[in-house]
Amino acid sequence: MSSSNSGLLVTAIIAVGIGIAFLVSDARTPSTRWLSGALLATGVAIGFNAYLLHVGVEDLPFWARAAGFIEALAFICGVEWGIRVSRTAGERAGPRVWGLSRLAEVFVLFHAALSAVFPVQRIEHLIGAMGDPAFYLSPWFWAFATVPTVGFVFITIAAVRMLMRGPDKAESGRILSMLVVLPLLGFSFIVPLHLAPMTLALSQVVFLFGALRYFMVQGARAQFMARFMAPQVAELVRTRGLRQAMRKHRVTVSIVCVDIRGFTSYAHGVEPEVVLRLLRNFYAAIGMAAARYGGTIKDLAGDGALIVIGAPVEMEDHAARALALARRLQSHTRPVVQRYSTSLGLGVGVATGQVAVGIVGQRARFEYVAVGPAVNLAARLCDRARDGEIRVDADTLQLAGESARGKPLRRTVKGLAEPVATYVLGAEDASNP
Repeated sequence: MSSSNSGLLVTAIIAVGIGIAFLVSDARTPSTRWLSGALLATGVAIGFNAYLLHVGVEDLPFWARAAGFIEALAFICGVEWGIRVSRTAGERAGPRVWGLSRLAEVFVLFHAALSAVFPVQRIEHLIGAMGDPAFYLSPWFWAFATVPTVGFVFITIAAVRMLMRGPDKAESGRILSMLVVLPLLGFSFIVPLHLAPMTLALSQVVFLFGALRYFMVQGARAQFMARFMAPQVAELVRTRGLRQAMRKHRVTVSIVCVDIRGFTSYAHGVEPEVVLRLLRNFYAAIGMAAARYGGTIKDLAGDGALIVIGAPVEMEDHAARALALARRLQSHTRPVVQRYSTSLGLGVGVATGQVAVGIVGQRARFEYVAVGPAVNLAARLCDRARDGEIRVDADTLQLAGESARGKPLRRTVKGLAEPVATYVLGAEDASNP
């Protein structure tokens, strides 16, 4: 086997290895699955071509006609990755990127069909570029080099458009590296055969730089989401990107605010290490309860927490989930804090209304925020709730399809012009989480 073939086999193994590594590391993200497919198919295509070059045109098997379709599969998987990435840039980027991408696929499929009809000429094209300048003037060279090059040009334009529209931050690094990789892959079709392995290897190194940045950003996100977000939010981020999933917008949600009763006096009378253990167990219980009902923890501050239900993942039954979460907190989280002292208790406030939600901050430090009267109301209701009580506004009860015993309390809440009708759910109402 020639040194050129050996070099092609090495680059094929590297491409397959990178594809497997991507798939193992980030298999749940749709864009990564398509990108892994592109890398795996690229490795197979390179290895397949290396074998055909070793066999030569005299003993070319019939199934050599499939070589172009393997290359097309790699290209199409890459295009599908780009289309999914374009969705993270918003609706503006979608139609044009989609149209250019499909047009690029047409050219690559035409190249595959040409390779199937003229397999001998295709191999001669790959071999003929080695040390024979006159070959670049032959019609077969232009036939096999021009068609995929046009496809690469279309997909490059689509990638530039997508990048200008502001895709997901994690994917932008892979797009930038792909813009460098595409010309290198195109050159591998026209450079002398002994230079093709170098061109392919260089493209893999460049792409690895973009992949490294992708996994660094995703790692920072994973820490953020694991701490504050409901599990279904992670799936939304995988399919739409952080920017689209967390974009600032108005939405009707339910807010649950919880606070430990008697915490201040208790904290003054025990060792700080004990207080830390209490808070650690308290926050852990809140996290499990919030995840159970799809809540997103907006704040963990001191001896309390504020949980949003209905954002960033919209839920039609957010009010019912909020009441179920409030009852879960009283029935399961309250005993956790009371294990440290019977003087401790739990108060919960629940309110529903329209809020503005989104992420604020920059670089690695950012926070998911919710701003609106419902947030203030839930906090005020929580402040007034006694141990074991759930104070809830009438809107939450109405949306949840529930009713409470007794007359509503008319409360004046700071920031609201009119008094708010609220109800108190006692221990007997909170017994069924």
